[in-house]
Amino acid sequence: MARVPDAPRGVVEVIGDRGAVDVRIDHAPPDAAADAHGIALLADVVVHAFATGTATVRVRGAADLHYAAIVVREGIAEFVRLDRLPGGDVAREIAVEADRTLHLTVVAGASADALTELEAEVMRGGMGMGGELESAPPPPAVPEIDLGDAVFDTGPIGGAVGGRSPGLAPAPDLVPVPAPAPPPAVAPAPDHALPHAPVAASPGAADGGGAAPGPVEGLDGAAPVPAFVDAEIPSGIVAGVAFDAVVRLSLAELASTPGTSRRRTRARFDPSRDIEVSVQLRGLALAGGAPSTVTTTLPTTADQPRRLVFRLVPDAPGRGHITVTFTQPPVVTPLAVLALSAPILPADEADGLGGGDSHVVAASVAVPPREIADLPTLAIDESLSHGTSELHITAKVGRTVRHHVVRLDDKAGYVEEIYAELARIRDGFEPEAADDPDEAADTVRRDVRSLGARIARELLGDDINALLWSKRRRISQLVLQTSGELDIPWEIVHLVPVDRQRADPDRFFLGDLGLTRWMYGTPRPTVIPLDAERVVAIAPEYVNPEYDLPRAREEVTTIGALLSAPPRSAADPAELRAVIAEGFDLLHFAGHGRWRDAAPLGQEIAFATWSEDSDDGTGSYTDSDARRDLPELGDVVGAADGSARGAPFVFLSACDVGRLRAGATGLGGFAEVFLRGGVGVFIGCSWAVRDDVSAAFVRTFYEHALGRRETLGEAVLAARHAARDAGDLTSLAFTVFADPRARLVPR
Repeated sequence: MARVPDAPRGVVEVIGDRGAVDVRIDHAPPDAAADAHGIALLADVVVHAFATGTATVRVRGAADLHYAAIVVREGIAEFVRLDRLPGGDVAREIAVEADRTLHLTVVAGASADALTELEAEVMRGGMGMGGELESAPPPPAVPEIDLGDAVFDTGPIGGAVGGRSPGLAPAPDLVPVPAPAPPPAVAPAPDHALPHAPVAASPGAADGGGAAPGPVEGLDGAAPVPAFVDAEIPSGIVAGVAFDAVVRLSLAELASTPGTSRRRTRARFDPSRDIEVSVQLRGLALAGGAPSTVTTTLPTTADQPRRLVFRLVPDAPGRGHITVTFTQPPVVTPLAVLALSAPILPADEADGLGGGDSHVVAASVAVPPREIADLPTLAIDESLSHGTSELHITAKVGRTVRHHVVRLDDKAGYVEEIYAELARIRDGFEPEAADDPDEAADTVRRDVRSLGARIARELLGDDINALLWSKRRRISQLVLQTSGELDIPWEIVHLVPVDRQRADPDRFFLGDLGLTRWMYGTPRPTVIPLDAERVVAIAPEYVNPEYDLPRAREEVTTIGALLSAPPRSAADPAELRAVIAEGFDLLHFAGHGRWRDAAPLGQEIAFATWSEDSDDGTGSYTDSDARRDLPELGDVVGAADGSARGAPFVFLSACDVGRLRAGATGLGGFAEVFLRGGVGVFIGCSWAVRDDVSAAFVRTFYEHALGRRETLGEAVLAARHAARDAGDLTSLAFTVFADPRARLVPR
């Protein structure tokens, strides 16, 4: 068997014009083994270009080896052999484009034939570039390179009040610890047959009514076709009474129903592929067990639109929510998203409804850029009715797609049991840490890993678990996209081997794999402009000394130092409301937060005068307040550069404000309110966090995002590492809703 000699490590260089490129090189560990074909990884490289030109990849290595680079440009892999130079080194110039990021995997081969085999695998979509489609015949067996600890980088990379505490904060005592929820029931997964076709560009972005820019060619070489989409439901629906939700897809602009209003939107579809139209429901159920996904095609003529009807039944009085997504497999990120809602009236009020009164809703069209569609993705679509949640989960890594459907008969109980277990783990940490901090940290990591692995087994299913585990060392910047499942702490979910897959002592939490979230129908800007006069940072100085968080004020100081200007503040809820009304670019709150059990139910952040003993509502700001101050904005149309003045950044560095609480007829919590209200990036905490470790997370995040101008994906990952090194769970407590490519850009 051919083997690679002991080639020197640390031999890879990437050189570009001064100031023209930003380079990050992750060398393989010294003991990284070659595979059975004699291929060894030398380094993974990320090159971001600030100007169009070239970057030179140079390897100073052994003369008897052969060298190559796998270059990933906008999700397309190219195999490049390096040329031998007179001095013995090997090198190759790689073209770079302004504001683009390249990903290179540099390898050494024992023979030219070994590189030829590798080149063939790359052309098939292997080596982390995707792999075969489900319906395609398996490629020749070429073992993956075991990279050891190396990571294939696919992207640029509370105290008594339930808040942060000066020490290790226990989880807030807000809800009695529930009895263990019933185990999730696995529902039969639909049989999705993927066509034999290579993945190509996703359609480009579309705004309200304008022609959507996009690639010249579609998935199979066909030009993307613009089409209009809309949906219609009655303006008033009655509990227990079935009604029709009508979804339309047309090549021509659709006329409004008489007496209604609508907005014009369109997206681009590949005419050679089927279109899957799916509905996700809250407070509603499909009548008669009808399927939630219908497969259709683009209309052939402009005068014959596709008309799809979903028969739905409302649960109980409240509000019903419908999310409609349009996808074209194997791309799992929606090409368009429609969000509809209507009040559900009691049966005795049905007589007050006007006959045939309907309204048309054309909500935000979410068309992902190619860089996002090609990232590793978990798509989680949820329908929630009568407390029962049905999760349709799709995992996509490269071209490989896996599906699983799971039912949670008591969703609220299942989620609370997870947080109760996290509370137990935290409660056991503090006394043990006083005697042996290192041992306590190891115990915490082991217990959380066990909990995260349990969630993976219960929710993801064998097919998805097997895929993610097989790609675990090559997954970076994982995107979780969802119609509204934001209750489960996916950041702590830990990858697990299936069947005969080998165990691994290393940790693979989804949070540590660069997990960011996106909720359908909400803004996802890639540029967030920051005007220093529109930056607000709040760290309350609590009147009650028991609530004091001395390290929280460091977060405000960090922001001011990096912006070279002290940020504005808000002393109480009234001033915060004024800030929101006036408009802001960045809002940072460092203080206490909690879930509120007394009316009004929901989340709240506590200002200086807040006291648990005399809670009259004047010292806190609730998610209900935010819903009033920041009503749903619908589409947020950005500038040509991807920025949007109406899509600012919110960071609530307070515990329990990063997750939502499930409800049969609606969502709740700051994350949902701010995102639905037009915020482009939201970061919050899912449970109680330590004051000192949280400050380290925040400081590291802003130093990378503002000081080094890194993407939010890179900055969040650096912040998680900083918090993790402190030996605490805080690194996984932060929940991030953002495009991982987004950047904060001071003006």
